[in-house]
Amino acid sequence: MAYLWPNDVLTAVETGQITPLEAFKMLREMDQQHLGAPSRQEPGNPRQRVEEILRELDNLIGLSEVKKLVREIYAFIEIQKYRQRERLITDPLVLHMIFKGNPGTGKTTVARIMGKIFREMGVLSRGHLIEVERADLVGEYIGHTAQKTREQLKKSYGGILFIDEAYSLARGGEKDFGKEAIDCMVIHSIQK
Repeated sequence: MAYLWPNDVLTAVETGQITPLEAFKMLREMDQQHLGAPSRQEPGNPRQRVEEILRELDNLIGLSEVKKLVREIYAFIEIQKYRQRERLITDPLVLHMIFKGNPGTGKTTVARIMGKIFREMGVLSRGHLIEVERADLVGEYIGHTAQKTREQLKKSYGGILFIDEAYSLARGGEKDFGKEAIDCMVIHSIQK
């Protein structure tokens, strides 16, 4: 079916007639036609840089579901930006993610690629990745954990905080400070 207006495309996504990725492509074509822009992208164009980064993701072996999901996230963000430009209702961008899998399956690599994509799209200002583990967040005495956690959060602003084996923060007993680290991160994510 041919869609003549951006609202038609967005309605088609909402009703499940087309995928977000198909909608993104259609909206991009409409944008280019509306602006009289050539369909070919210029060097240095953020979309072209994102496509290059996606090719980097494609070069990873396997991970077909992850690759598909990354493209859907990319399309979702682009659609939300388009909706915002058109002064339509948008969904909030909440991009917290959990990467699970055996060691060596590419979790950190994919997180780095996501940081690059989000930087090029303007979602993150720097797109860097700060990798931490329990010991980097949990202190040894009361008040120390919040301080350590805030320091790591500050380092990661504008980028990604990647918590290796994050489940270990919730494992401890009654006197463990892992829960304090979780609480501190939740409070800071709400305030940002």
